[in-house]
Amino acid sequence: MKRIIDARVYNNHIKTQGVQFQIDHYYQPKEISMVRRVNVVLRELAPKQGEKILDAGCGVGTFAYHAAQIGSFSFGIDYSYESIKMALKLNTKFNTSERSYFLVGNACILPFKNSFFDKVVTIDFIEHITFKDKKFFLEEIYRVLKPGGTAVIFTPNAIREKIGDIYWKCRHLIFRNKIPTTDLHFGLINRFQFEPLLKKNKFSFKLIYEDITRPYLASLPLIKHVLSLNLLWVLKKM
Repeated sequence: MKRIIDARVYNNHIKTQGVQFQIDHYYQPKEISMVRRVNVVLRELAPKQGEKILDAGCGVGTFAYHAAQIGSFSFGIDYSYESIKMALKLNTKFNTSERSYFLVGNACILPFKNSFFDKVVTIDFIEHITFKDKKFFLEEIYRVLKPGGTAVIFTPNAIREKIGDIYWKCRHLIFRNKIPTTDLHFGLINRFQFEPLLKKNKFSFKLIYEDITRPYLASLPLIKHVLSLNLLWVLKKM
C-alpha cells in the first residue's frame, strides 16, 4: 500500500532532527553540498533590502531567513506546523524575526493579495506535490508576483533520480547493498513535463542545470541534461 504523505510526516522529521540539525544543514550549513545549495539559489534570487519575498513550501524557513538577513521582508508558508514552529524559533535566535513572517498553510492556495511580492522562492518543494497541484501552484505564484517579478524554483532532476534508482538496484543485485528509498519525492519532474506548464502560465523562464554534490556534472555538454542532480528555473512574470 502506498504511504500517505501529509504534514504529520514532516512534523515527525522536524521533531526527530532537532534544532541543531536545522542550523547545521540550512541556516549555517556545514556540508559543502548544502552550502552550494544556499549559494546557487541566492545567486539567482538576489534578494535586496526592502523587497518582499515569499518562501513557498518553506520547511524550516531557510530562504526566508537568508533573505531577511540581507534586509528583505520575507514570508514563509508551509503546511507542517512543526516546520513553521522551528522557523519562528530559529529566526528569533538569529535576530531576523522583525523581517520574517511565517504561517501554516497550503502553498497552492496562497493567502496573499495579487501582485504582493517582488520575488518568490520555492526550494525542494514541487517534487512533494502532485502534477495537478503544480498547476495550481504556478497560477498562485503568478498571481502574487508583481509585474516583472522573479520566481526561483529548485528541484531534483527526475531523469537523474531514475538513473540513480537503476544504479542502486544494480548494486543491490551485485553487492546486496540496501536500496535507498523515499516516499516523499512522488512528484518528481523533468524539463519536458514542467516547461509546458510555465508557458501556459505566461512565465518567461530560463533553466539552469546544477549539481550540489558534483558540480562538474552540470557543466558537461549534452549529458548534463541527464546527470545533473538539480534543476533551477528562474521565472519572470511578464
